Amino acid sequence: MSVAQFDHLTDDFLSALSIGGGGISALADACVRVLPVRRAAILIRERDAGLQPWCASDGVAVLIETVQTTLGQGPAVEAATRGVPVSLADLAASGERWPGFAAELARIERIGHPRISGPMVAVPLHLGAVRLGALDLYGEHPGLSRPAMISAGLHIADLVIAQLVAGAAQPGHDAQRWWDQPLTSGVIHQAAGMVIGQSGIRAADAYARLRAYAFVHGMSLAEVAESVVANRIRFDAD
Repeated sequence: MSVAQFDHLTDDFLSALSIGGGGISALADACVRVLPVRRAAILIRERDAGLQPWCASDGVAVLIETVQTTLGQGPAVEAATRGVPVSLADLAASGERWPGFAAELARIERIGHPRISGPMVAVPLHLGAVRLGALDLYGEHPGLSRPAMISAGLHIADLVIAQLVAGAAQPGHDAQRWWDQPLTSGVIHQAAGMVIGQSGIRAADAYARLRAYAFVHGMSLAEVAESVVANRIRFDAD
């Protein structure tokens, strides 16, 4: 892409973000507006909890991100860990690279969800040496994995980082409101706190125990967390 194309993409993204009302919840929708992608999502690495989905453009993206963050496996996890873009020609053919991820997507389809397929690019979100998370872009055509598309994704990732930094720099309540987690992180953190109280374990171990329970019982991490908060699941010390 040329400098002029990057400048045009920047203007389009900022305009789309403004139309969406600003804030972190509008970032994924802005990506869909300015890029030839079907859906988008952003995951942020949180202390102890690991990668968590913070916004997504639709319900299918939410499902895929939930699988990745529950299993700790998938394109976004690899991109965030390695700090490089990860390109996948077809989500339906991800079994060799991430067998658990592919198996869970297949299970989701079997219980009535639409077929999850198509190309995907996961772009790392990093600020210097700090790896903040990943931006996931989902397409319908193989061209999503082309160098020009990956280059555009990297540019959008830089704009996302800039918005995250700007949001955090706002004064007091404005910063807190900008960073409000629109998906499930809040209930997961609450559940982890309850597990710590019930089991007397460290925070990192509490999140690991929630993820393990979700994996064994075929649930999402958010579903387990909601059940813990509602006292339907307990992790009392033996």
